[in-house]
Amino acid sequence: MSCGRSSPRSRREAGFTLVELLASVTLVAVASAAVAQFFQIQARRQSGHAFRVEMHQGLRSSLDAITRDLRLAGACMPTDGDFVAIAGTNGTNDTVTIRSGKVRTDMSCVQSALTAAAASGQKNVVVGSSSGFAVNQRVYLRHPGGTGMFSFVNSIIGNTVQLTTNTNKIYPIGSGLFAVDERVYSLITASGIKSLNLTIDQGTPQIFAAGVEDLQMKYILQQNCPPCDVVDMPADAATWRLVNQVTVTATARTVGASKTEDQVQLTETSRAKPRNLLP
Repeated sequence: MSCGRSSPRSRREAGFTLVELLASVTLVAVASAAVAQFFQIQARRQSGHAFRVEMHQGLRSSLDAITRDLRLAGACMPTDGDFVAIAGTNGTNDTVTIRSGKVRTDMSCVQSALTAAAASGQKNVVVGSSSGFAVNQRVYLRHPGGTGMFSFVNSIIGNTVQLTTNTNKIYPIGSGLFAVDERVYSLITASGIKSLNLTIDQGTPQIFAAGVEDLQMKYILQQNCPPCDVVDMPADAATWRLVNQVTVTATARTVGASKTEDQVQLTETSRAKPRNLLP
């Protein structure tokens, strides 16, 4: 006969005690907090990694673009005379201007020779073929003596190319007309962010890569070799034509990173040899 005391089995069937329930809730809360903290740390790490990857890609693409254009500098353009394929400025941040010739779909150079003399002060020049030339295209008109002038194409009718500026001298039959691809790389600051700027054929400047905060050029001359003279910037046009190699050093910083640990600075260097100056 039962005396009214519950058996161990009946106590187990009654469920958890208050102490056991509180202990379980506490354990679940601690575990949940640990899991949440883990995911927060991982999310921050992933965000920081994304900032760094984007910065590195921007820096790499900037150097690739500049060195690619430097390797093409002077291609399809005069290799003697006054034409200069590379120019630039030297300062806190350098700029570089790179000129090469445009090509047709068959990879031939867009250039032609005058078939009629162009008097000084006129805009129309008649060439053997206007194929590949286009309105608003930048061109270089070269005298057989080696001098020349830059202009833009205003219109094309048959093989007559009208320039936007008057000729600065008489250009005889045989003078050359070359289609030019001119690119200027420089740094700008907009909304507090430094970026690499690209201007094509003196058009509207465009931001090429955000976060690039320093750009330095070194020019290796075909002079006093070996080891060859190295200058920050050639002193004149004659010295620019001695440039045999260009060293480009760019520095970039993460853009958009609000936390100190996500802000990374990286510097890389590349070297290029202009096409028309290869031995």
